[in-house]
Amino acid sequence: MKAMILAAGLGTRLRPLSLEIPKPVIPVLGRPLCGHAMTFLHENGAASFLLNLHHGPETVREKVTAWAAGRFPVAFTHEEEILGTGGGIRNAGEHLRGGTFVTANSDAVARFPFGDALARHRTNGALATLVLFPDRWNRYTPVRVRANGRIAGFGDAAPAGAFEGFYTGYLIAEPELLERIPRGRPSCIVRDTLVPLIATGAPICAFMTEGVFLDFGTPEDYLRGTLTLLAEREGGKGPHSFAHPRASIGKDATVGPGAAVEEGASVGAGATVRRAILWPGAVVPPGALIENGILTPRGFVPA
Repeated sequence: MKAMILAAGLGTRLRPLSLEIPKPVIPVLGRPLCGHAMTFLHENGAASFLLNLHHGPETVREKVTAWAAGRFPVAFTHEEEILGTGGGIRNAGEHLRGGTFVTANSDAVARFPFGDALARHRTNGALATLVLFPDRWNRYTPVRVRANGRIAGFGDAAPAGAFEGFYTGYLIAEPELLERIPRGRPSCIVRDTLVPLIATGAPICAFMTEGVFLDFGTPEDYLRGTLTLLAEREGGKGPHSFAHPRASIGKDATVGPGAAVEEGASVGAGATVRRAILWPGAVVPPGALIENGILTPRGFVPA
């Protein structure tokens, strides 16, 4: 199975952080953010990956290539103009053809029973299946689903369904879907492709499930998501701290609780880092306190 990671966005909600490092490759516990989605999909059968690039393309290419080396093959497309979720997938058509494929966003970490989603997609004879989670926070656009598993519509104006959830960005699709995406122009996969297909009765389905879903869209989301992953790694116990083997931690420095010190960051002697992320190249002076935000080489971003 082939996979595409949608990585061409500008990361405007994450600014000013995304002005230093493109959002798909901001560091998250020793790997680029998009690497979490790639690892999850690889563990569930994705053999190769393609990322579409726009903002900071060389930085994304360099960091992903270095991280993925020896794990799985990765290819890239470059969009001079952002093509959107639909146009980007259509532009990657040569890579995605040949069988069922999956797409995912680069700015979220999710885990769910992917094998069950793929099996349901095939049992339903679906052209496309969207993976949905319950939206307990009413944060996202609702996706309404009929009792037979087919999507009724998107948003509050959509027809009533048997249940509803939010779209996680994980799409399982057949290559025939590629021909239904508008050619040669930017487009939204939902508005410009799936909605018209639903209107014709095409089998556009949903797989409703639960699991882990962490949105890394804003600096606050980034810190919260990192700390959630950190606690998860330690089974909910311990000081909840991460220091990359190639980070520098000074004598009598305190790292944690809730701290991530990435590769190349430096914590001075006697300094304290808690509920914070230190980026590569960030320097905490001796005796200083860094908390409640992200420290980069350019400065501190509260979160």
